[in-house]
Amino acid sequence: MPNAKDSLNTSENKRTPLEAEILALREQIKQLRSENTAAHAELKKQVALEKKYEESQSRFEAIFNQSILGNKIIAPDLKIMQVNKALQQMLGYTKAELIGSRITKFAHPDFIHHWQELQTNLWERQIPAFRIETCLLKKDGTGIWCQVTSILFQDQDISLGFTIVEDINKRKSLELELKKQYDNQENIMHMVAHDLKSPIFKIKLAAGFLKENLEALQAQEREKQNETFTYVNLISDTSDKALILINDLLLIGEIESTYETLEETNLKTYIQFHLNNLSVGALKKGITVTFHSPEKPVYAHINRDKFKRVLDNLLSNAVKFTNENGQVTITLKKERKKTILQVQDNGIGIPAKLQANIFNKFTKAGRTGTEGEPTTGLGLYIVKQIIDKHKGKVWVESQEHEGTTVFIELM
Repeated sequence: MPNAKDSLNTSENKRTPLEAEILALREQIKQLRSENTAAHAELKKQVALEKKYEESQSRFEAIFNQSILGNKIIAPDLKIMQVNKALQQMLGYTKAELIGSRITKFAHPDFIHHWQELQTNLWERQIPAFRIETCLLKKDGTGIWCQVTSILFQDQDISLGFTIVEDINKRKSLELELKKQYDNQENIMHMVAHDLKSPIFKIKLAAGFLKENLEALQAQEREKQNETFTYVNLISDTSDKALILINDLLLIGEIESTYETLEETNLKTYIQFHLNNLSVGALKKGITVTFHSPEKPVYAHINRDKFKRVLDNLLSNAVKFTNENGQVTITLKKERKKTILQVQDNGIGIPAKLQANIFNKFTKAGRTGTEGEPTTGLGLYIVKQIIDKHKGKVWVESQEHEGTTVFIELM
């Protein structure tokens, strides 16, 4: 049987490993506590970051949704992922109709390449921001010019485009109008230089002959007097042609600039008042001009100065292309809420191959009259421009050798 000393030694030997194990456990507990503190701190930091991200997201969504400019988020394939109310109102589509569709679906067919260019620069070339001016189509089919700015941003593992769409339709319309006016001025200057060169040369030539004849008038008075009158007539006729062209060119400039207010006018009395002055050319050719209208007044909103030019051009055209002793009939009538004016002649008519171009500026369909009356190729072009400004319509029906009828429809 072991004595007390041996038992004590045995207990000491057992206690020493136990204490070591306890110490080791204490170290583990301490390490776990340290790790737990670090994890808690990391968790707290992560919670703070998430809160900050949520606040940032909240601010972004508020700016995105409440912006007066159209906002959208697009994916690399140009699919729309998010839109705000301003863009929905701008295009006339609902949120459901826009999201999931590619933006090219709403692009004007002539400007799809703008979006392809944006896609290339943002996602292939990695340009952080890119801007285009392009035309989108609204739900009602009308176009709207926009300035589009797209900025790349990272959302988790994908790059998206935050896109701002600004309506620049008014500005673009002004730019296009200015360009149109500039192009018109360039065109007019070119035409003036080209078409006035010949008549001015003739005037100069005739004036030279006239000077020579006047100097020799005393020597051969009778013979030279007749010849002088020939050149005087040439100068007069050529000057008339040049003035007609210049007046038409100046009128085009007036028509294509700011337009005057339209006034409600009784067309029946308006046409009757101007008809005598406009019929002088018809009297010279023995052409009868008749005017038919309802007994009651026929009203329409017109610019009285410009509409007189419409009547003048239509009647002079009818007389110009009608043979002697022919007939021109002006008819005014009301059809529902529309006013219809017809100018009909029984003249030489317009060949079918020329009819498609008769309203073009300096049209090749222009011909001299039945007695050689000159034309500038601007008469019907001017008529159409004036009627367009009245929000009306003009068209022609004609049969060669049987006559022509020009129709004007006003609201």
